[in-house]
Amino acid sequence: MNRLRQVTRYAWQHSAEAAQQDGAPGRWHIFKDMLSCYIHYKMWTNQYLKERFHLRSVEERKATALEYKEKNKIRDAWQKNFREERRFFIKYGSKKYERASLREKRREAYMHRYHTGTPLQVEYDVNLSRQHYLNGSITIGNNVLLAKHVFIDYSGEVIIKDNVRITNGVIIETHQHAFHSDPSRPRSEIYPTSLTIEEGAVIGSRAIILSSCHYIGRNARIGAGAVVTKDIPDYSVAVGVPAKVIKTINH
Repeated sequence: MNRLRQVTRYAWQHSAEAAQQDGAPGRWHIFKDMLSCYIHYKMWTNQYLKERFHLRSVEERKATALEYKEKNKIRDAWQKNFREERRFFIKYGSKKYERASLREKRREAYMHRYHTGTPLQVEYDVNLSRQHYLNGSITIGNNVLLAKHVFIDYSGEVIIKDNVRITNGVIIETHQHAFHSDPSRPRSEIYPTSLTIEEGAVIGSRAIILSSCHYIGRNARIGAGAVVTKDIPDYSVAVGVPAKVIKTINH
């Protein structure tokens, strides 16, 4: 009901814009058509306006409406999952469980939702999230630590292998905006990236792993507060802003 009220409000605004276009029918006709397209095809009023839907032929309208119906079905499913993830975080992630039984409850909840390996060590305020309608994935191996205040964006693909330690306040990003490298490009251009954290790696407190990094090597060590912008080889120690390899661990 809330969504329908929202669509009705925007339909009234957008119908006025559409009615000003050459050859357009009256505002009331467009307004009712917008509501009908939403009810039958889940077509949003801004999409209707963008496609100049009221000026299309019957055949074009049907093909376009069915295309948007499928797109919006996928979008609605993504939004539903996003809302479920927010509720999950509020229920399990935002509470500082101190009793052993409550910490176990949180651990089991994260293991079940994200299909992690065992045993998972997860502290409070651990936020795993996708953004911008990207259909990323996250894989977490055995004996992994996710310490408090960790944020992992898995809009792209994140693979965390066995015995990895992600410590307090680490941020991991796996999507990028085109305008970051080229201001002339539109904000709507967003790309998923991938990151693999190999077995035994340790990410120091409040380190930031940016989307330009795709690989953190086996038994690598990332220093506290480092900003990692590129791949880190196996058995390497990287520190600083931006992070640089300062030595190799003798393995």
